[in-house]
Formats: sequence, structure tokens, C-alpha cells
Amino acid sequence: MMLTTKVMLLGDMGVGKTSILYRLVHDRFDGQYKTTLGVEVLSYDVPAPAVGGGEPMRLVLWDTDGDFGTRIFDTVYVAGASAAIIVSDVTRPQTVTRMNELASSFETRFPGRPYKALVNKIDLADAAAGAVWPEGLAQSNVKFVSAKTSSGIAEAFAELAETIRRRQF
Repeated sequence: MMLTTKVMLLGDMGVGKTSILYRLVHDRFDGQYKTTLGVEVLSYDVPAPAVGGGEPMRLVLWDTDGDFGTRIFDTVYVAGASAAIIVSDVTRPQTVTRMNELASSFETRFPGRPYKALVNKIDLADAAAGAVWPEGLAQSNVKFVSAKTSSGIAEAFAELAETIRRRQF
């Protein structure tokens, strides 16, 4: 049996939510994605853990329109969400501030449900050198990733899936 769970992808426009998903699901990076309107839904199967047993997990990934901001929590899209991936762009510090706001709103709306904060585009080394640590977020919730190189992407989703598994049982 496979556990299926809904995961929201949140973040400002242009932070790389769609790029992260396409890297994860299709193992490709385009760099020229069109802006997501409303929501796009994809799924990704996380294998069962090698240690400790357990079942594989299907993550149903809801890639949201970055124009929603914190208003996303007033929409039907978030209903039934088990977790969230909240994305910012290391080259745009204001998106890290928005990521903090979205994480806080997610925690308020869904107390006890896990999330992972992804700071994307670390492949842009010069910009990453001046990266600001996301304030108020636990270090265990933050991961620096690159959709372009795939660095950290699969690991971030596997970590989130493991947290969901632990909290479900």
C-alpha cells in the first residue's frame, strides 16, 4: 500500500517552484518556464526507507501561482494539505522575507504539519555569497538547493516525506 499525501509549493513568482518540481519529477531543467496560473498538480513517488521499513509515499505536489502571497491560505487550494515546500530565491532577499511570512502563516493555519524551506538558485555563486539566513526558521527546516544542478532537491523532498511518515504513525 502507498501512502498518498498533498504537499503545497509556496513562494513568490520566479523563485523556481516549477523548476524544482520539473527537476524532481522529470529530472530536467529548462529555465524558461511560463508563469504558473492558479495551480499545477504533479506527483512524485518517494521510495520506502531503506532502514526501518515503511511504505513508499506518493507526494501530490501542488505548484501554486506566486501572486497569491499569504492570501493562498484563504483559497480552497490548501484544503487537505499535509505539508508544504516554501521556496525563495537566494538572489532576491525579499523572497526570503516572503518565505518567512509564508512559513509563519502555514504554521498558524496548519499547526504541527511539517514544511521545508528551500532557498533556491545556489548555483549562482556570487549571489549566494551574500545570502541571508531565513530568520525565525529552524535550521532543520531550511535547505539550500539548485533546480538547475539538482543539488539538494531529491534530498529535501525525501526528508519532508520522512517527517510526514513519522508524524502519521
